Amino acid sequence: MESKFRWKVMGLMFLIAAVSYLDRANLAVAAPVIRAQMEFTPSQMGFILSAFTFAYAAAQVPAAFLANLLGPRRCFFYFMWLWCILLVATTSATTFASWIGFRIPFGAAEAVSWPALALLMSKWFPRIEYSQVSSIQNLGLVIGSAVAPPLVSAIIVKAHWQAAFVATGAMAAALGTFIWFYLRDDPKADSRVSSSEREWISHDKVVETESATPAGFLKLLATRPSVWACALACFGLNLVNFLFLSWYPTYLTDTYRMSMSKMGLLAAQPYVFAIVSVAGAGWVVRRLVEAGQTTEAATRRVIFSGLFFGTVCLFVAVSVNNLYLSVTAMSLGYAFVMSILGPMWAMAPEIGGRRGASIVCSIMNCVGLFGGIVSPITMGFSFQWFQSYTPAIACSAGVTMLCALAFLRLFRSESDRGKVDDFLTATAVHRDVLHVT
Repeated sequence: MESKFRWKVMGLMFLIAAVSYLDRANLAVAAPVIRAQMEFTPSQMGFILSAFTFAYAAAQVPAAFLANLLGPRRCFFYFMWLWCILLVATTSATTFASWIGFRIPFGAAEAVSWPALALLMSKWFPRIEYSQVSSIQNLGLVIGSAVAPPLVSAIIVKAHWQAAFVATGAMAAALGTFIWFYLRDDPKADSRVSSSEREWISHDKVVETESATPAGFLKLLATRPSVWACALACFGLNLVNFLFLSWYPTYLTDTYRMSMSKMGLLAAQPYVFAIVSVAGAGWVVRRLVEAGQTTEAATRRVIFSGLFFGTVCLFVAVSVNNLYLSVTAMSLGYAFVMSILGPMWAMAPEIGGRRGASIVCSIMNCVGLFGGIVSPITMGFSFQWFQSYTPAIACSAGVTMLCALAFLRLFRSESDRGKVDDFLTATAVHRDVLHVT
């Protein structure tokens, strides 16, 4: 039977994403309790929730180079242990300044996760599987976010919020240790991978040298329209994603006066819906390609549709008064927007190749995460000024719609990948000529 060890690596990628988002979502669930206990204003809580994302965004490009330098295996081992240490240390925070002081390094430490995952995918999977694998990986993001509300709220009810931080941090340390012993960075160096599987992994890739990154490569990637199309799509996605990750539990308790236990259940609903949409989007892209569409055309259709229908649902959610209708529309809006995760992140190795996957990923994430910075702060000020979250939700939906239109205009992945391949080929030939001379 043909070896398919790469699917075990895909499962590991799923777990990394799940634990990563479980670790960062615990504060959002605990926020109502922490805000009341420490007497923070809504705007202060918004800045605390946003501090992680600010550092996470600022560290993206350095994290890409660090991922290339260390390799995924060492990155995840070192940094998942660092996540654990920082989460445990956060339990000692008692002031606004100390919370900011702990959340900033935690955000910087988590920045390595997505660039390292992009690099891992570029090495372990053929290009035809990128969108499907990325969807499964990002399904971990959704499930981690879905598990956080009921798990963290249950721990808070039984013990206290500090126990929730320690428990989720311990999960990261345990997974990091497992990765150290189980994972290899390259299938060529793993005896568990058969020769036929190695051939399948490399069958549709351009052969790339192992030499140092050529001068001008970063500039070339940073000026590709498709990179910016995906970055803007990521910006719109994060406006919505971080609205849910940071404020949705508090939105439910403030708007509908829910108990902690009822909130824990309803706050998980958007992520349950997103499990279906995120898993399905990668499958849809692959089926469209197998039916004769180009990867570019299939990806464009799925990403634009997700952003468009997601924003329509969010506008519906803030226009109705019925609790369950509003919550369902919010959940559908989140699910549609999150459906773009797999196809969007699959574009990092698709456009940049193995050499540029982590760099493209870091550019997309850096730009996109400014949406994650703005969203929590906007929600905090919206409630403080208007005693309502509706203005912030409507504004986020409107901006996300504009991002969808910009994506439609700029996305041209095939042309951009061709220019990347031509650049690498030309620099390799030039280097060989100089060497011979």
